[in-house]
Amino acid sequence: MSNWNAEDEASGSTFCEQSEKDATDAQAIADFLGIEMKRVEFQSEYWHGVFEPFLEGFSHGRTLNPDVGCNQIVKFGAMREYAMKQLNADYIATGHYARLWHRSGNDSTLHSSSTPPEYLEQAIGENSEDEWVWDWGMNRKDTEDPASLLLSGVDETKDQSYFLCGVRSSGFNNVLFPLGDLRKNHARENGETTVRQLAESFPSAISKKKESMGICFIGKRNFADFIADYLPEEAVPGDFVDVDTGEIVGKHKGSAYYTIGQGAKISGAACKWFTSRKGENGLVFVCNDTHHPSLYSDELYVKVEDFNWIAGELPRPLKEKKEMLALCRTRHLQPLVPCSVTMGDDHVRIKFDRPVRAIAAGQTAALYVGSGLVCVGGGQILKHGPTYHELDMPLPTKLHPSGNNDLSV
Repeated sequence: MSNWNAEDEASGSTFCEQSEKDATDAQAIADFLGIEMKRVEFQSEYWHGVFEPFLEGFSHGRTLNPDVGCNQIVKFGAMREYAMKQLNADYIATGHYARLWHRSGNDSTLHSSSTPPEYLEQAIGENSEDEWVWDWGMNRKDTEDPASLLLSGVDETKDQSYFLCGVRSSGFNNVLFPLGDLRKNHARENGETTVRQLAESFPSAISKKKESMGICFIGKRNFADFIADYLPEEAVPGDFVDVDTGEIVGKHKGSAYYTIGQGAKISGAACKWFTSRKGENGLVFVCNDTHHPSLYSDELYVKVEDFNWIAGELPRPLKEKKEMLALCRTRHLQPLVPCSVTMGDDHVRIKFDRPVRAIAAGQTAALYVGSGLVCVGGGQILKHGPTYHELDMPLPTKLHPSGNNDLSV
């Protein structure tokens, strides 16, 4: 499928070349398997449902995750509908590193079962607080079918459940994730087959294909150069200001280009600076320590209408106006952080056990239970609570890693 039209871009040639190569590789796989390949365009759906909200948020200082929107709007929206209705498909299989538990209902789905997977039963059994999961979404008013549950993939270094947290259970009907029980590169146990090993039987151009990383519509291009063509007049130059002293320490070309926690490249600076917050009149406040208190907060908020509960209803603890214990991540592959979840009249409040680094408005907060196996949903972050710098509080000596490879804490 093609979700992006680069014909009108001045710098779109590289993107077009890669897009055509991907199509050629897909055709090679289809030929190898002896199946037909269909090409279809979802450029309009992607533009209006994913890119325009991304651009609108970006121009106002919010950093949306387009991969979350793409799964919700295109892959398990427009693409799934096309496959089921136009191609009369029975099932859809995608390469996501995640798993689904299809609980048996009126419509028989491949691999559906009223009995939970053994690993899930064990995880829930270890924590009685999560036993509500067994009944969650089983008797919804809008459908006779019980909701499918989204589970994290076996390979914790590739798990993509975070990007799927915006999809409702109905979008997972008749969907299969064949890679969910596999590890990509390194087997944990002797005799375990990896995805790379399975791919050795494919044509060499496919088996040795490099991983695709980054935002799909940008490809290998420079992000700032690409996005500059689309930003409105809000992207005006301004000052970098030291959050501790209030002194101007440099100039920037537009506050929209900077995300909380991101390194701020200041010309001629003697030390490394990090974006801590954005102020009025284009001010970007920076700090000179990756673990500065201005980068840490221990709570965040999501609008009620922006939070997607995968099973289509509130978890039982929140229905009963109680606090729900869960695990949360605000970035892909960020280690899960223990938290408590409460419902307000207009927002979902997530309170962490220890402060979390660089919580940015617009990014996605995903919630998990069952020792991190069950992703119950997620939503776009409205704001974080006061930073430890604003509270004039020292950071605890032990901090949560900010990413999968963060060895600094």
